[in-house]
Amino acid sequence: VSRENLLKPFHSLYNIVGCSKMMGNPLFCTSIVVILGLIGAVQSQAPYQHEFHAPLDENSNYLLDWSFDNTEKTMTFTVRVKTTGWIGFGISPYTGKMPGSDVIIAWVDHEGKAHLQDRFAEGRSLPLLDDSQDYTLLSGQEKDGITTITFRRKFNTGDAKDLVLETGTTRLIWAYNRQDPTSATNIPMHERMGTRSLNLFERMAEKDKPNLPSDTQMHDCRVPNVTLPAQKTTYWCVGLRLPRLTERHHVVKIAPLVTKGNEGRVHHMILYECDTDDKWHDYSAACNSKNMPNNLRYCRGGTIVAGWAVGGEPITFPAHAGLPIGGKGDPKFTVIEMHYDNPDMTSGIVDNSGFRFYYTKQLRQNDIGTLTIGNPITTSMIIPERQTNWNITGYCPQFCTEREALYLKQDVTILPGDSLTLTCRYATQNRDHLTVGGYETTDEMCLNYLFYYPKSPLAGCYSYTAIDALTPYFTKLIKLGKMPLPAGDTSKALMKSLQKTAIGDQSLIDELKSIEAYATPKMACTFMNNTLIGQFGMSIPNFVPLANYTVKGPNNAATCIYPANIFVAL
Repeated sequence: VSRENLLKPFHSLYNIVGCSKMMGNPLFCTSIVVILGLIGAVQSQAPYQHEFHAPLDENSNYLLDWSFDNTEKTMTFTVRVKTTGWIGFGISPYTGKMPGSDVIIAWVDHEGKAHLQDRFAEGRSLPLLDDSQDYTLLSGQEKDGITTITFRRKFNTGDAKDLVLETGTTRLIWAYNRQDPTSATNIPMHERMGTRSLNLFERMAEKDKPNLPSDTQMHDCRVPNVTLPAQKTTYWCVGLRLPRLTERHHVVKIAPLVTKGNEGRVHHMILYECDTDDKWHDYSAACNSKNMPNNLRYCRGGTIVAGWAVGGEPITFPAHAGLPIGGKGDPKFTVIEMHYDNPDMTSGIVDNSGFRFYYTKQLRQNDIGTLTIGNPITTSMIIPERQTNWNITGYCPQFCTEREALYLKQDVTILPGDSLTLTCRYATQNRDHLTVGGYETTDEMCLNYLFYYPKSPLAGCYSYTAIDALTPYFTKLIKLGKMPLPAGDTSKALMKSLQKTAIGDQSLIDELKSIEAYATPKMACTFMNNTLIGQFGMSIPNFVPLANYTVKGPNNAATCIYPANIFVAL
């Protein structure tokens, strides 16, 4: 299937892909979403007509516009920055930090001539000039205190010092100074810098986004000034009611609201549908604490209403579909799950992040539902150390879909009995021990939350490698002295043991790959509110593995398979 054809379904399908930010992909990365209101502190017009736009800083002093050409395999960028000095723009490895980044530095001198240098960063000092200059300067100007630079590069330049532009989330870094360099080699240190995670490929163009209806109202679902505990990772849950309505409305847009200053603390947030009483509105506690009532606890992990993670942006639904609220059978109450990342264990941080719903009485043709597919969070999801491309596949077997027909777009239909798969790709070159599935920031997830229409009761569809299939392998690692003996028979003890394990031997790594790829997985399917379909942990009937689960991206490099790319009858 060509990349051009893969992009077509995205106008009526939105997904949030789950992988941890510490590795190849972020914990959840929102695809096909566009950001609104880009006119801020910087308002100069980009000289090229680009499809996509995003501010890279919170004050919109650094704006990015871009477009790509699948035929030529090139991407064109325009950066517009509120400065009359030099500007820096770079692609960072998954760390989102400067070391290892592919960087350009550009400026317009006092004579109006634009300059651009292709550089690479080995550390936290001035990036080194690249012997191969693979970024092409197209134009540059300085006007009304704004520096605008347009440049182009290939998806894959072939230069080892340039990072490849791939599907999924890209970590961008930016910087600027009020002064121009005094020479091509004498460049003063930046005065402002930052990072932003963006999906450069799978997005809805601004021109394709429908206007908000004239009667659009807004409703915020935000946590009530939560004080973050002084610990590295916190999952915090709050009960929140949706607008009190007497008839069905459609949500047409959902926007994240992240408390200013907490952008580095809010790792992700998910809003779950919850069938409970309004008396739990604003009830707030750690998700797994004894203080969390069962009325809210069991809603977590159920039907998704909205989701956001680092790099995510507002979601605007297509003109022919809306998320139903307020009517019979529609969600009226929710639980928001906040994942806070506080690595330095700072105390006293207060947060009131959440979501803003834009809703209307003007009902659209189709009701939107959500479906979660992938791997449930389990220690049987294992990724070896020092890997450049490790795939984990989750299956949604026909057992789960044979009861319902799910339509994603007129020309992409899921019929009863079809199967779906989700493959996540991971890179662990900088890790010395195994990485396992879990909730910590350093753990991994592989989940995808899909918006589809028309809505059906099916809410979740998962598969995972059975512990029984892995037990002989664990035994072998323990006998070889590569894995410490677990301190007990609990999942927590097994996780701690695996996190201290380094396989090292390639034949053992290949054996693990074979188990995860070809052993018959266990499965689980749920209706809304986590009601099981069948039994949890059933083996997938007549299992056929996805034999070649590595596909080629726009640069002909291996890339993550997203469900939007493979919604076809298997």
